[in-house]
Amino acid sequence: MSRTAIRIAIDVMGGDLGPGEVVRGVAAAAREPGQTASFILVGDESVVRAELERARPVPPSVQVRHASQIIGMHDRPSEAYRRKPDASVVVAARLVRDDEANAFISIGNTGAAMAAAVYLLRPIEGIDRPAIATPLPSLREPVVLLDAGANVDCSPHQILEFAIMGLAYARRVLGRTAPSVALLSNGEEDSKGNELTRAAHKLLRESIPAFSGNIEGREVFGGMADVVVCDGFAGNILLKTGEGVAEMVLNMVREELTRHRWMSLPLLLLQKRLRALRSRIDYREFGGAPLLGVNGVCIVGHGRSDARAIGNAIRVAAASVEQDLVQEIARDIAARRSPQLT
Repeated sequence: MSRTAIRIAIDVMGGDLGPGEVVRGVAAAAREPGQTASFILVGDESVVRAELERARPVPPSVQVRHASQIIGMHDRPSEAYRRKPDASVVVAARLVRDDEANAFISIGNTGAAMAAAVYLLRPIEGIDRPAIATPLPSLREPVVLLDAGANVDCSPHQILEFAIMGLAYARRVLGRTAPSVALLSNGEEDSKGNELTRAAHKLLRESIPAFSGNIEGREVFGGMADVVVCDGFAGNILLKTGEGVAEMVLNMVREELTRHRWMSLPLLLLQKRLRALRSRIDYREFGGAPLLGVNGVCIVGHGRSDARAIGNAIRVAAASVEQDLVQEIARDIAARRSPQLT
């Protein structure tokens, strides 16, 4: 798809930092040289337009679509979806369904974004459960983790689907020529893991040529695989643990380097490298996590996303549309099912 055709809807009302941060991120992205995508800001029109005034200049490629309701972080997703049909995240998903947008982004209630995507866009044929694919930092290239929290309980067949979708994302969006996929477990041996892990291992070994076997949590951050699959319960724990450890390490480094006055000069000299280190592990640099397996591009961002993270989420959304990610997943799923149909 041509970049000129891309239209991205953004749920403005959901983030922890308020609508202004989202609007600033979109306005900055719209002003980037060579930017040809257009944007639809979805939310309370009076609030959004007030924030646009503060973010001037705003290119004409940024439009506003009114939504009279908001789904908060503490709302129960499936109930809120039914009770609030004019919520900003629902309206954003509906724009994709109705071909008024090619992708939508939300940094609000993750469950609500997933519910809107599943109910309105519907799963790709052959996909049992869509999954959140989250990039994780590693000593090598970023690693794609899925599921990162959409499905707490999974079957071996669903984990196989996660592997197929993750490999498609690694190829099309991350540009990996021959990506590998590993299964998160508590040991490398085939016999390790619970009943689900052992059954999934057997199915992946039989079905995915790129399957490299089990991987332990510490090896994930060593970049030993391009894609790591697991159920959403384990995946979300790994994700949140990784975020916590990264933040702890950065804070410890900062504390040690500012403990004594004589460290001021060395700290000044290290500032550039410290910024580079932070950028490698900062969730804002990854932008957002795509919900893979639905008939449309849905990007779920961190609730604490600032303007910089919003800009990176826009880049992820645009790349997913440009690289025909949804169609690639549909083809890969159909290709796996076709031998069974003949």
